[in-house]
This record gives sequence, structure tokens and C-alpha cells, in this order.
Amino acid sequence: MSSEVEIQLFDRVQAAGRMFQSLEGVARVHVVWQGKNATVTQALLAEKPDRFRAETLNPFGFGSPLLLMATDGSELAVMVPGEGLMFRGEASSRNLQRFTRLPLQPADLVHLLLYQVPVIPYAERTGSVGAAGDYLLQLQGTENRRQELWFDQTRRLVESTYYVDDDLALRVRYDNFSAEELPFPRSAFMEMPQQQAEASLTFSELATNVVPETQRFRLATPKGYEERLIP
Repeated sequence: MSSEVEIQLFDRVQAAGRMFQSLEGVARVHVVWQGKNATVTQALLAEKPDRFRAETLNPFGFGSPLLLMATDGSELAVMVPGEGLMFRGEASSRNLQRFTRLPLQPADLVHLLLYQVPVIPYAERTGSVGAAGDYLLQLQGTENRRQELWFDQTRRLVESTYYVDDDLALRVRYDNFSAEELPFPRSAFMEMPQQQAEASLTFSELATNVVPETQRFRLATPKGYEERLIP
């Protein structure tokens, strides 16, 4: 692969990260964590760099949500209407994992949702063309870290994988792109084998680059609810 094509592919990664700043939609979410499975429908709202809201909808389609979680990047608040409880704590990876089962910082979760994959610091960059006309861009970092960026025949980023000592640490895959002028992946898959965790989501409703109200990323404690610290 020529150096010019490598530059173009890398520019595609950077451009994808700049295209989308926020989203709002409804998605079917499936999570596997240490052998346990859960599938829910969630109303999602995300805005860079680290604001996120997820409402787990009642499967019967009416009544209160099963769970409502929101973070403004500083505080994480989780409401459980069925139990009359409100949990509050720091917006940390540890606290977020208690409710999502995914060991991610809020900013990482938001960026991955918005089709912006992290790029590792690298000392060497190499590219190759697959038999099907797809493309692979490899970034070799320090401490035996490596990232592989996969592109389809149209040079659209479809997957990013991260390795440490040749062990897969994280894989993120995108699919089902919209037909809009700025194509957005309506389906995403993520796996972290070392944590025995994986997640997938598919949007049934989606709007990108919305302008959400700031207060939607904060939750007030309803009257009669018991407020607790996230344990």
C-alpha cells in the first residue's frame, strides 16, 4: 500500500471522530458479562466529551422505566423507580461498570458510541490491502501495544482492535451505516475478552448532532425516593 493511501485512511479515522458530536435514539442493547446475558431496549442520549443518559424502557411499553442513568461527566446518578431509590456517586469507570458491566470511562463510552475510536500513540504505521479489496492500517505503539484499523472497500472505518502482547484487549466493530450524507453506524459491537464482557446495540430510532438540554444529563431526586451513595 502506498504511503498516500495510508495517509488517506488515517485521515478518515480522524474525520470520523469529528463528524458526530451527539446523538439521541432508541436501541436494542445486548450485554454479556462473565457468562450472564441481558437484553434491553434503551433510550440513549450522548454528547461529547463525557455526557451520557440511558433510560431502560419497560418491556411492556408503558409505565415507569426500569432504570434511568445519567452523567454530566462529573456525577453519576442512577434512578430505580421500582424500588424508589436514587444512587449518586463519582462518574468513574468503576461506578459506571456497576450498571453497564462495561469497564469504560464515561468519555470512552461516549466517544465509541459516536463513532470515534481512540488512536494509540504509535511509532510505526503500515498498511495493506485485503483480497476482498478492504484495507488494514496497523499502528505499532510502545510496550508491545498494537492497534489495527479495518476499512471496507469504500475506505469507511468498520473496526478497530487493540492488542497488548498480542492478546486482544478490545475490539469495536461498526455496521449498518445510514444512507445520509454523513453515514453513521446504526449497529455497533464491542468485546473485551480479558474482562469476559461484550456488548452490541442496534438503533431503531436515531438522530445525530442534536442539541440536548444540559439538565437532561442530571437527575433530581423525586419526592419520597431514598438517596444513597453508589456502593
